[in-house]
Amino acid sequence: MSFGAGHRGRRALSDINVTPLVDVMLVLLIIFMITAPALFQQLEVNIPKSTVGQAEAAEGLVVTLKGDEIFIDKEKVSLKDFDVRFAAARVRLGERAVTLQGDEQVTYGRVVEVLARIKGAGVDKMGLAVELVKEKPKSR
Repeated sequence: MSFGAGHRGRRALSDINVTPLVDVMLVLLIIFMITAPALFQQLEVNIPKSTVGQAEAAEGLVVTLKGDEIFIDKEKVSLKDFDVRFAAARVRLGERAVTLQGDEQVTYGRVVEVLARIKGAGVDKMGLAVELVKEKPKSR
């Protein structure tokens, strides 16, 4: 404990030392900055490009088609198990919108097949993910 000099009576200084508090807060900030990007990782998919559409996927369930693989959020499922796993994911997440994103190399028939299964599960709010690009100016 520190005592002030030059006073007749001895009195304790009651200043708060904020240095440990600042140190802890900086450590927590660094931990948050490192872990936050890991929470938002998605599957790497080359989605088709378009000049119109929605730039970002809405919050909700994301179904991804990559090659012959199907993912519900980040969980790989087979086509025969898709209906059951999709229904379970819908129960878990509620009536949120569903976003279908497919790799450019996925065949149209595969996209339609999965789209039909999603619609057959009673989904009303659905979107297709595209990568927005600026429209190229027309040359004269």
